[in-house]
Amino acid sequence: MSDANDNNDGGNKPASGGRPPLTLKPRAAGSVSTGTVRQSFSHGRSKTVVVETKRRRVEGAPEKPAQQAFEVKPRPQAPAPEAREAKPSAASAAAGGLSAGEMEARRRAIEGARVEQDRRDAERGAAEAAQRAQEDA
Repeated sequence: MSDANDNNDGGNKPASGGRPPLTLKPRAAGSVSTGTVRQSFSHGRSKTVVVETKRRRVEGAPEKPAQQAFEVKPRPQAPAPEAREAKPSAASAAAGGLSAGEMEARRRAIEGARVEQDRRDAERGAAEAAQRAQEDA
């Protein structure tokens, strides 16, 4: 079987040799509107395509409620809230809302890290001094 025998379109090929352009079939009046959009591809090519835009179906417009024949009474005001705890002081706000124990634990951790860093710096300095002395000798 050859390619010529596989064609079942009855010889209705477009002149360009490719596929015939896709078309949109008209639907019920007003349910779908069409428009054109420029479609761009990542490799730089672009073309204009036809798109359908479906509109939302309005089942029935909600009717406006008629004017009420009675007056709406305003709600009574809620009683004033009771005095709450005192607002956190500026010191605790600056501390990020940490408790005293948490602040002390952080202070100890920072101090321990500082001592460890000083020890490392001293070791590094001693190693560099020994290396310089060895290079000079």
